[in-house]
Amino acid sequence: MRMTCQPKLMLGALALSLGAFAPAPLLAQTRTQEKLPDETPRALVVAFRSPEKGTGTNLGEQIRTKLQADIPMKQMYVIPKATICANLEASGFPCDSMPDAITSRLLATSLRADFYVDGIVTKTGTGYKSDARLVLARDNSMVQPLPSISGNKLGDVASQISKAILDVRKQLPDERTCETKLGAGDAAGAITAARASIAAYPQSTIGRVCLANAMLKQNAPGDSVVAVANKVIEIDPRNRPALIMLGDAYAAKNDLNHAVQAWSKLIAAYPKDVQLVSTVVNKIGQSGQAAAAKPIIVAAVDSNPGDPDLVHLKWLILLATKDCAEATAAGEQMVKADTASADTTFYLRQAACYASGNDPQKASATAAQGVAKFKNNAGLWSLYAQTLRMSGQLPQSLAAAQTAVKLDPKAEHGYLRIAQAQIDLNQPDSAIATLKQAVASGEDKATVGQFLLVLGNKAYKDASAATPPNREDFQRAETILAASDSISPSPAAKFVLGVSAFKVGDSAVRDNQKAKTCDLAKLAESSFLTAQINIAAGGSIDAKTAQQLLSALEQYRPAVEGQVKKFCK
Repeated sequence: MRMTCQPKLMLGALALSLGAFAPAPLLAQTRTQEKLPDETPRALVVAFRSPEKGTGTNLGEQIRTKLQADIPMKQMYVIPKATICANLEASGFPCDSMPDAITSRLLATSLRADFYVDGIVTKTGTGYKSDARLVLARDNSMVQPLPSISGNKLGDVASQISKAILDVRKQLPDERTCETKLGAGDAAGAITAARASIAAYPQSTIGRVCLANAMLKQNAPGDSVVAVANKVIEIDPRNRPALIMLGDAYAAKNDLNHAVQAWSKLIAAYPKDVQLVSTVVNKIGQSGQAAAAKPIIVAAVDSNPGDPDLVHLKWLILLATKDCAEATAAGEQMVKADTASADTTFYLRQAACYASGNDPQKASATAAQGVAKFKNNAGLWSLYAQTLRMSGQLPQSLAAAQTAVKLDPKAEHGYLRIAQAQIDLNQPDSAIATLKQAVASGEDKATVGQFLLVLGNKAYKDASAATPPNREDFQRAETILAASDSISPSPAAKFVLGVSAFKVGDSAVRDNQKAKTCDLAKLAESSFLTAQINIAAGGSIDAKTAQQLLSALEQYRPAVEGQVKKFCK
């Protein structure tokens, strides 16, 4: 049976009940029996989860009864059902509620329990089977699995679980000492206490986690930490602290394949922890080994069909592996299962993936859906501009990029995309003005200069490939490259600028043999001067070509001077 209230309401209600309702029932219970020292450990056993109605609640109560019979109250106080029910009902929940991990911790904290025990019980053909765990109330990532138990009757199962709890708790005093010493900066003392904890209960996961943390404080060799963490995972494959330490320890050793395996198991085990998933997926992406995570996550999704958190996780991993065909398919599946997941991040990543997968139509359509839903998101408008350009819609691309900058002058790539569209629309002067405005608005000069250099190189190559060559195309390249060099000077920009200017001058002086105009003569003169200055300055890019062109300029000099003298009177 599930709790009738939503988790968020549950947390709020429990939080309100901590001061108002929790202490009184507990203190009343202890006073009617026997006054206990404050240091007496307190144990909370919650109702177990079960598909059979009443079974989990019944087992929880039978475990409490057995524990109370198996250990004196002064050694461990077992919080009774009446006190648990009083807290649950005061918070608006029925007494037979089966709390989740977060609610169990809140309940344990309100009842001043040192730990709580929860688990699952299912009916089998011959009786019952239960898997339980002990969780520290101060940190519900500190988990100790109990042995898997089967029995003909619930009472038999409860009896075995009670004995297992008493066995497991032997590690707790030394583990607590380990945590205390670790908090005080005494790593050596913490290690000694952790080893005592493990000696008291050889299958200890809690003691080993504290041991590994203390070893990290001592800057122990990575192999030592890995060995301890691996032993924890051997006992408890879902152990959160151990998987985190294992992944980071492998990464520190540059063993990225094993690091990604650990991180993948971690997020597959805790797909609903948004912050954890985001952090770990970023680590996987940065490792360059995201492909290793793919089969683990895909298997987790296949094992839990329809789980929106796992589908979202699958989408993130496929994005990280750049498997865009699969990633976009997973993304579409994700938003169908959970429409709330279609946020700005979804549209940005999904459209970008369609674009990377050479599907500009779907990229543009996805971005269009994004800007329709989030009209004031500059990042989406900027991406929309890019996808429109890819699909050949140049005026629309320019308008979208201008909208992005209007919404946010610092929108990523906003000015660059306006300039790109203006270049595509044969508006180089407008593009250069836009990029100067970008620099004035704080855009990195090197980025703008490189952007113009790329555009200028392309313009030069396109001009060279034309048949017959067109002087205006070389002038266009010259204009762009001159802007690049003025914003962020570089030998490459100077060299191609010089070569472009040489081509303009060469065309002008040749055409002027027939045209016989002063304008062409002056154009040839100024172009050759630009060529000489810039080819010499950028000659390191291609010394051989630079020398050939500089020699050619000397040979042209008499002809150009003659045309200027003759046609410019």
